[in-house]
Amino acid sequence: MLEFKTYINDENKSWITFLHGFGGSSNIWYKQIRKLSKSYNLLFIDLRGHGKSRNVCLDSDFNLNTACEDIIDVLKFLKIKSSHFIGISFGTLLILKLIKTHENYIKKSILAGAITSFNHFTRFLLLCLNLLKDILPNMMLYKLFAYIIMPKSNHKESRLLFVREAKIIERKVFNQWLRLIPDLKKFILRLKPSDFDKYILFLSGKDDYLFAKDVKTFASKNNLHSYCSIEDAGHVVNVDKPSVFNRKTVEYLQ
Repeated sequence: MLEFKTYINDENKSWITFLHGFGGSSNIWYKQIRKLSKSYNLLFIDLRGHGKSRNVCLDSDFNLNTACEDIIDVLKFLKIKSSHFIGISFGTLLILKLIKTHENYIKKSILAGAITSFNHFTRFLLLCLNLLKDILPNMMLYKLFAYIIMPKSNHKESRLLFVREAKIIERKVFNQWLRLIPDLKKFILRLKPSDFDKYILFLSGKDDYLFAKDVKTFASKNNLHSYCSIEDAGHVVNVDKPSVFNRKTVEYLQ
């Protein structure tokens, strides 16, 4: 089973389950704990090969469905029948997948730094990543892509956090996760706003130049979806602007 940590306020209160992105860990949510634990029970999960789940092996047939089943297994173990979900980057794709496969577990969702499409530049980046993965050391790739995705000075903390968390990921695990790219492409290309009959708030940093524009368009096509752009924030909006992120989260979930 995946490693996780909980902050229990009151067993009768609602849960929020947090899902990190590729190369990260549950540590990325440290600026949310104090504020959100006042009103909710919190569950932070480390995905396979990440954080404290780095010793949980990835089977040769590991895929998006497997990743979702891992998450549901944790909820079942904790006897959580339903939860709000908050994800960042790759974690947002897992939440969208969970809405399709395990809808009854999902209350409201907040997708931060969401990915809803691949433009020409992101496809080019994925191609480069695939070509360079066997040539460059993991950390060099992580640092390179961290600067591409989070290029501004006000993204520095997010970059450093991303790189620090990625250091613990073994090369074998890194390559196994990269094998999910074709599966991810298929899933993203088939995304339709009308397929997600759930309340979703998309929170994007205004500086998230790779994804924010397409996310805004995606959210506008479903009346149950909302979109908010946060000033002076990039892809990892919960770290760049935590006070705004936390306030928007509480307002939306209430």
